[in-house]
Amino acid sequence: MQMSKILININELSEVEQYEKIGITNFLFAIPKLSIGYKEIPITDIPDSSYILINRVLSSEDVDYLKSIKSELTRFKGVIYEDIAVFNILSDTSLELIWFQNHFTTNYESINYWLDNGCSSAIISNEITESEIDEIINKSHKKLILNVLGKNQIMYSRRTLLSNYNKHAGIDNVNDCVIDTINNDTTFFVHESEYGTVIFNNTYFNYTSLMEKYDSKIMYYLILNLDLSVDEIKNILEGGKFGDDGFLNKKTVYKMAEYE
Repeated sequence: MQMSKILININELSEVEQYEKIGITNFLFAIPKLSIGYKEIPITDIPDSSYILINRVLSSEDVDYLKSIKSELTRFKGVIYEDIAVFNILSDTSLELIWFQNHFTTNYESINYWLDNGCSSAIISNEITESEIDEIINKSHKKLILNVLGKNQIMYSRRTLLSNYNKHAGIDNVNDCVIDTINNDTTFFVHESEYGTVIFNNTYFNYTSLMEKYDSKIMYYLILNLDLSVDEIKNILEGGKFGDDGFLNKKTVYKMAEYE
């Protein structure tokens, strides 16, 4: 396993040095105002050679803000984005532009369209089977990024769902909570900010077993860490048992039946 091919998000700046000691040198930072669901780091504190995460659905005001900080972003290595406005605004820069719409990066035709029209890479959805990942990687026009560890993002809403519910229920407001489902053992982690609400499956998916299989065909292996320590990440990468195999061996419920 090449630690140098891992791209991991940073929750605290002190983690950078700790990860470097175990050979991880590629870092992703969520930034204020334009990111949601992950710990944000002020732009001025982020090292030059990093990637930044812009994963919010942007309003007109957000687009104007992005334009106003465009020159500040050009010192970074690249941007992982969801809203197409980010691509349109930054496509004339030298930044690597990486498409990440998890419910859409599920087939090689869509991915290759963006790769052929200016994207440096795309992050393969973690909601498809291993055989579908095989097909996408083998038919991609450029090297892709494989999401190998994280909590699956179930949904993102611009609404402040927790605040609305707590107000209706007459209970104290919180920004984070865990929800238990009634009919099975599944739990969900809910995070709210002023920009909306993100709901994650509260169990990590772990696809690190695929890392040796695709090594020569992958740009990076992505880890999106919400609450694990550096030591826990290291243990997982060294083969420690953790998480589940997500959708690797079962078809996603999101895919339309007519195309199965």
